[in-house]
Amino acid sequence: MAESTNTNMEKHYFTHILDNPEQFSKVEPFFFRNSDIQFIYTVIREEYIKSESHIVPSNQQIYSMIKLSDQENKINDKVIKLLLESDNSDISQEWLSPRFKAWKIKNQLNGDTLKVIDMIRGLDDIDYDNVSQIAQKAKNMFSNVLQVDDDDNDLGADFDDPESHKQQISKNAIPTGWASIDSILGGGWSKSTLNVIMGETNVGKCSHYQSVIKIKNKNTGEIKEISIGEFYKMLF
Repeated sequence: MAESTNTNMEKHYFTHILDNPEQFSKVEPFFFRNSDIQFIYTVIREEYIKSESHIVPSNQQIYSMIKLSDQENKINDKVIKLLLESDNSDISQEWLSPRFKAWKIKNQLNGDTLKVIDMIRGLDDIDYDNVSQIAQKAKNMFSNVLQVDDDDNDLGADFDDPESHKQQISKNAIPTGWASIDSILGGGWSKSTLNVIMGETNVGKCSHYQSVIKIKNKNTGEIKEISIGEFYKMLF
């Protein structure tokens, strides 16, 4: 009975993601326990993420994609049809939304906990630096969990394509070169973002004004070295 209930809820979550494709970046395939739903979701998610248009394929396209990927013919046509034809029109969003968010957070926690356990088990020689590094990684991972729940108020919401800026900081952080700042930022700069460092008068902000940074031209691929001061002037 419990397994059937879980599968029914996963069908609702699957449909909710198709209706709200921005969720593809937040829901990993392993969140689904039902193997059929997990397989179908993986096929759709991979196609959506690699597509430049970011448009959910039609049911007919999805069916063709699944049949092409299902080399061993494990997924029954009836299962595909029932899943793709299901909808949430008879379900209140006030009822579904909090359950969907709780499901995401729970599964992200489960996944991150297993990763942390594996990292701890992988420590051959325990010393302060190793343990501190693992502790920082664990902290960053669990700090990112609640970001999974942040569906409507992302800091990048004013960008033309906000979905391209959503990321797991601990995975994509770029070291700044300053250990203290890396610690504050959870690993360093986040890719594809503009970062502003603020501080009180006479705390040393200007000492880094001539520091050199690298800028890559997105269209040409050219990498140019300029000072932070020059970059500041470019912004204006």
